[in-house]
Amino acid sequence: MKKVFLIVLINFFTVLITSAQFDDRFYFPAKEWDNIENLNYEELFFDIDTIKLNGIFLKPETTSKATIIFFHGAGGNVSTYTPITKPLVDAGFQVFMLDPRGYGKSTGKPTHINIASDAQIVFNSIVKMEEVKNTQIIIYGSSMGTQVATKIAKDNQSKVSGLILDGTISSFTDMALLSAPEEQKSIIAQFVTSPYSAKEDIKKIKNMPKLIIHSKEDKSVPYSQGITVFENASQPKEFWVYEGEHLESTTKYPELFIQKINSLAKNPSDISEQGKYHTLNITISNLINSNGKILLQLNDSSGNKVAGITKEIVKNNCIMLIDNIESGKYTIQYFHDENNNKNLDTNPNGIPTEGYGFSNNAIGNYGPPPIEDQLMVISKNKSILLKPVYLNF
Repeated sequence: MKKVFLIVLINFFTVLITSAQFDDRFYFPAKEWDNIENLNYEELFFDIDTIKLNGIFLKPETTSKATIIFFHGAGGNVSTYTPITKPLVDAGFQVFMLDPRGYGKSTGKPTHINIASDAQIVFNSIVKMEEVKNTQIIIYGSSMGTQVATKIAKDNQSKVSGLILDGTISSFTDMALLSAPEEQKSIIAQFVTSPYSAKEDIKKIKNMPKLIIHSKEDKSVPYSQGITVFENASQPKEFWVYEGEHLESTTKYPELFIQKINSLAKNPSDISEQGKYHTLNITISNLINSNGKILLQLNDSSGNKVAGITKEIVKNNCIMLIDNIESGKYTIQYFHDENNNKNLDTNPNGIPTEGYGFSNNAIGNYGPPPIEDQLMVISKNKSILLKPVYLNF
């Protein structure tokens, strides 16, 4: 019976592959446009075989800094993703957004293969436009669009100045495996292959700055897939980890987002991990409970406050990010504010009754540890694990 089941399952997936029906599980086109407000744009149409593709060209009020070619995700259409691209336009970038077959005003039906071939044809047309000539070309992939974005960047390296992958998918196959029953995963991995994938294509992209954006809280695309693509990429590259849901980096952190894009467009070499600004990923574990919040302060080597954060505790752990940190030496002091009074409570003898800690998990004798023991060097994106001290008096 088990053998029969496997044969039926193999035949099922073979049919899916050969008939392209498997592609239907990745693409969810919307025809109706959302309102596009406060943006100057031009509609463009491209005739390919018997179908017609539609895109919009968003233009800033000033001279464009660079041209960004944007490939969106599996749902919606170009209008759905303008909240992501509007900050770019406001910052002086011109942005072209393409709807694949079946999306918005584009006709036809999307498949992995025709999305890639259509994207190359449209790319060839866009780079010949007068307003695009002599500008830097940056490819931006969002969610499912990261697959075709990486392929276009790989196949056109002499014309592309940078690659941005937001909510990065490692491959179509990896996404298919996420929701598959355990007993079917080996068969899916064997028979449902990706015609192209970000995790493989990015290995072949040389000397191109790459900005990969992902959140550990992303429920649509696992953080691990973004890590896989980043690890497969060569320098120069940067991995920007933010706090938020899928594709929320531009709306939650617009200033930092634009700062990173400006860096890429102005001087591509600035986007490496050896650049000036870095992200500190802090995990505080071993908290005795989830009451209250963590109050944390980051100071420079002279004791000046650089950042202050108050963060909720989840399952006796607290995770926080500090972005835009310049290279240098820093210290951290924090405490577990169990009663939310914003003070480190002490007993009559001045001994803390709430948990507290320092960078490097430094411990002092009858007082704070020496600054030298607390100092940590930040010269690239950094992750640290801190464990608080609770005194039982």
